Amino acid sequence: MLIFDFDGVLINSLDEIVLSSYNAATGSRYTSLAEAPGGPVKLFKRNRFHVQPIGDAVVLMNWCLTSHRIDLNRILTREEYLNIICGATTELIDRTNLIYETRRRLIEMDPKRWLAMHQPYQPLWDELTKRNNCAFVILTNKNHEATLRLCRHFGLSINSRDIYSGDHGVTKIDNMRRIQNRFGTESFSFIDDSINNLKELDLFFNEEKKSLSLLLATWGYTGAKDAATARQSGYTPLSQSDVIRRLLCSHFIRDK
Repeated sequence: MLIFDFDGVLINSLDEIVLSSYNAATGSRYTSLAEAPGGPVKLFKRNRFHVQPIGDAVVLMNWCLTSHRIDLNRILTREEYLNIICGATTELIDRTNLIYETRRRLIEMDPKRWLAMHQPYQPLWDELTKRNNCAFVILTNKNHEATLRLCRHFGLSINSRDIYSGDHGVTKIDNMRRIQNRFGTESFSFIDDSINNLKELDLFFNEEKKSLSLLLATWGYTGAKDAATARQSGYTPLSQSDVIRRLLCSHFIRDK
């Protein structure tokens, strides 16, 4: 069975994440990315691939707000990024809830503009919309309401219970265990654009016996070296065409 991350794999939500992060960090209520200053926006986009739990996007944006004047094109190393995150003065759950609340407020203020900040990744999205009974679920750090709303808006008929989200601080490890409990011990393949998400799942699920195949979506929010790093770590980098071929061979699950 195929399991998809959402942001950076099925949906390009980069503009919305940047704006929500900016609003959360500054207390602004902008509804368009054009309203935000260009320097922090550009620097955040260059370093977006580092972010795992979405609450850390607030910390990254705070860094961008002070650092863009020094080097607008800087790309942080993994160690530099982790040092910035370790300096956070608020708890991750509080930062995550702040992002979710900021996003909720943005949707309420201008739902059409919020939707317009997203684009499905093609041709993968259209292939999924054609195959309503295909064996896939979504595993994401995004909140459930926003994920389902985007699926409905862009024509993906997925059952609400097939979206495993990051609400209330639930991690991808927690949700992957729930997926395995629901569907049994069959083979699972997880497609994410974050090397570090793949590594965390690998350590938890594959330490004694490999139960999870981990795949890197190369079209998402990836760094320049991520494909090579994935290969070195034993994860297969895939294009959208590669994923579509796997989708055609997947099984059906809608009876579970």
